[in-house]
Amino acid sequence: MAAAFGLSLNAQVEVEIIDGTTNATIKNNIEKNASAFMSEVYNAFENDRALNLPGLVAPDAEMSIEMLWENVHFRPEDSYVGESLLKSSEGYQIRNIPLILKPQDDGSDAEYKEAVLNFDRNGKISSVYFSIENNTYKKIMEKGVQLDDMEKRLEILDYVERFRTSYNQKDIKFLEQVFSDDALIITGHVVTPRKGGDALTSSLPAVEYSKQSKQQYLSNLKRVFQNNRYINVNFDDVIIKRHSADPNVYGVRVVQEWNTSRYSDEGYVFMLWDFSNPEAPQIHVRTWQPMYLDKDKKQQLSESEIFDLADFDI
Repeated sequence: MAAAFGLSLNAQVEVEIIDGTTNATIKNNIEKNASAFMSEVYNAFENDRALNLPGLVAPDAEMSIEMLWENVHFRPEDSYVGESLLKSSEGYQIRNIPLILKPQDDGSDAEYKEAVLNFDRNGKISSVYFSIENNTYKKIMEKGVQLDDMEKRLEILDYVERFRTSYNQKDIKFLEQVFSDDALIITGHVVTPRKGGDALTSSLPAVEYSKQSKQQYLSNLKRVFQNNRYINVNFDDVIIKRHSADPNVYGVRVVQEWNTSRYSDEGYVFMLWDFSNPEAPQIHVRTWQPMYLDKDKKQQLSESEIFDLADFDI
């Protein structure tokens, strides 16, 4: 049974791999590194200080984790974490690590979220993401078994979780890399009905769409990052579809919850991912559509209107 934390500082967190590998060296390395990292995270949280990461994580992971910490402090929910070890495109990962998050914004409450710890092939921590909901993860993996593309779906999910976490980190550099130079960005907004005119049509809300280039989108996003201390983006109901003609192209649709210090919304995000270069996959299309057409959230956007893989030529 997981043990809850008390009030003591300088606490130690134990991370145990309960299955997933028979390699004792890898198991010991990962358990040692994960336990040390989670202990440091807990104590930094309780002492409200910066993380001391040198030696605990791979050198190229330090900056991204520190960027995440600047936006939101987090700590393990319990002093013991026992999970399976999974293989990933980088090496290994541990999922479903319960966290308590406290945004660096005095007006926001703490919240529960789960994390993914990624490790290189030597067992060193290479990245930390906030994970999608576990039931959604299981559905994606079940579909991968059916379509015999489990490895590709693991890779896609890894990038989708990294993509989502990049907003929490305000990592504009990663976003610049992952969007193709000619990426199409489409954003929908609800048009409020005007009085007068045809009584039948004027009372129905509609969604109008605007297009942006990659540079326009990223320029606007930089201003959002600068003007908001806290960015929290959640993905739910993740749906992954493989293109019928090109096995390297996938459509990914998610329900996105966007929360900042000044604004929040909920909508559908569709992304067209190209994995032709597995070392540097690219997003060619990103769309956002409002989930609801009214302030009372009684009129939801119909399924037939939500963008999908079939709506874009490859």
